[in-house]
Amino acid sequence: MRTRSAAVEGRFYPSTKSRIFDQIMEIEQSGRYAEPDLSPDQVFGAVLPHAGHLYSGYQTIPFFQLIRRQRIFPDTFVIVHPNHAGHGLPLAIDESSIWSNSIGEVPVDLELAGAMELSFDTRAHTSEHSAEVIIPFIQYFLADHSFSIVPVSMMDQSYKKAKLISERIQQGVTRTGRNIMVIASCDFSHYLPPAEGMKLDQLILDKIIDHNTPGVERAVIENRVSVCGYGPIMTLMEYSGSISSAYQIEILARGHSGEVSPSNKVVDYISLIAYR
Repeated sequence: MRTRSAAVEGRFYPSTKSRIFDQIMEIEQSGRYAEPDLSPDQVFGAVLPHAGHLYSGYQTIPFFQLIRRQRIFPDTFVIVHPNHAGHGLPLAIDESSIWSNSIGEVPVDLELAGAMELSFDTRAHTSEHSAEVIIPFIQYFLADHSFSIVPVSMMDQSYKKAKLISERIQQGVTRTGRNIMVIASCDFSHYLPPAEGMKLDQLILDKIIDHNTPGVERAVIENRVSVCGYGPIMTLMEYSGSISSAYQIEILARGHSGEVSPSNKVVDYISLIAYR
């Protein structure tokens, strides 16, 4: 049994359970964003940021508030995320059976992972933060419910690979009967003046809202937008569209790092929900 220990605990988020939960509670109670006024029949997943909790927790929390209020508790969260360091295979599920942090141990759904028939590679996950930082929010908001994860790393974020992962998720769900939710881990424009980042991000958001999955890739490349998880976003879009061509996707929260630490060059954080 292989256990993946937390790689960025104590840096991206605090190093003890009580401090992690206290910080999430403090961010939630700040009330920067209202709880989403939605009552979806089905939630396919979300786009969530992956920066330090103090910076991007404000944008992450509304999604988990919504699924907790609606009592939507999936068996497994399939967390599709970028590969910042460039280690390992272009697409890879972690080989570990458990992800551990100071809150506790989270099982990897190896049955679903195997049914997806993607490559396994620990190297792509060992030091990567973009799935890890989302897990404490699940542990906090779903504290009374068991869940597992399947972390999928995307170094190759092309539309072709996003479509492939979506198809393999569907395959895994069909074979196992799992109730899943897809989390697309993504930060938007990096280290730009807020107005400039917002303008560039909108080019991507327009394609997302229009359900134009290939258009997301084209907009990122043609406009050189530093959206580090556009592959995961396209995976979520393809997966949602395969279940319901009339799926809806809406922005839950939109902000940037300069709201926490004032700067004229910021990183943008946007959360979205895909549902029907």
